[in-house]
Amino acid sequence: MKLSIALTPQDRKLRESRLPLAAEFLAGAWLVIAAFAYSYAFTLSEAAGFWNSLLCGIVVAVVALVRFGLPERARWLGLVNVAIGFWLIAAPFAFGYPVDGHRDALRTNALIVGVLLAIFAAISVTVAYRRHSGDFRE
Repeated sequence: MKLSIALTPQDRKLRESRLPLAAEFLAGAWLVIAAFAYSYAFTLSEAAGFWNSLLCGIVVAVVALVRFGLPERARWLGLVNVAIGFWLIAAPFAFGYPVDGHRDALRTNALIVGVLLAIFAAISVTVAYRRHSGDFRE
């Protein structure tokens, strides 16, 4: 017995716009976990690196959840996650994360999460605005 569920074009559009939001939420959750998983004691900023990761993760996850629940009303909130993505790219340089040996993990983590977050948030914002304006292909 084969179940076939036909998705309407509106359902497909909604699903496609929520996939990047799920990735944003996962990036935020990872930032919260990384705040506790990595030691920031050897950076120039020590506690600031910890709080940066923790607070950015919380804001990213909350923004993704709000946008997931209210996709039409909270389209502009995606720009917050784009900005945080760019901040995460700049943060290792601003906070003086080390670049040598095993301690490079903080810098690499921030750069990778920042790039991915900026990309997924930009895609999500673009899709949301295109859906709202009706310029979204089937």
